[in-house]
Amino acid sequence: MTKNSDSSSFHRHMGVYGICCANNRILVIRKILGPYTGRYDLPGGRLEKLETLEQGIIRELREETGYTVRTLQNIGVCDFTVTWTMKDDTIENLHHIAILYEAAVDTDELTSTIDAFEGQDSNGAAWLALEEVTAANSSPS
Repeated sequence: MTKNSDSSSFHRHMGVYGICCANNRILVIRKILGPYTGRYDLPGGRLEKLETLEQGIIRELREETGYTVRTLQNIGVCDFTVTWTMKDDTIENLHHIAILYEAAVDTDELTSTIDAFEGQDSNGAAWLALEEVTAANSSPS
C-alpha cells in the first residue's frame, strides 16, 4: 500500500552539476540511488559544509568521474519537480534546483579512480554520444 502525499513527503534538493562535452559526447554518470536510479545523470551533487559552488563541482566531478576539471564556466540554474516512490513506499515530491557549469576535463588523463563511499549514488561514468541521451534514459536535468 502506498502512503498519501503530504507536506512531510516534500523535499528540496539543490546541487551543482557539470556539463562536459568533448568530441560530440557528453560525460554522464549512472545513478544507483534516488529518483533517477537506472538513468544517466550529469555528474554533480550537493555542497559540503563551507564549500563554494566551484569547489563543490570540482570535487563532485572528481568523485563521480575520476577526472580533474581544467576550466569551469557557470551557465545558469534550472529547476524541476519529480514525484517518486521511496524504498519505504512513501511518495516524495522532489523540487530539484540545479546550478549548472560548463566544465572541461583532460580526456586523455584520468587522475583518480571513482570514489566509493557510503551514500555514493553513482555507479561509474560514461561518455555518451549526444544522440544517445534521451528523456527515457536520463534524468530531467
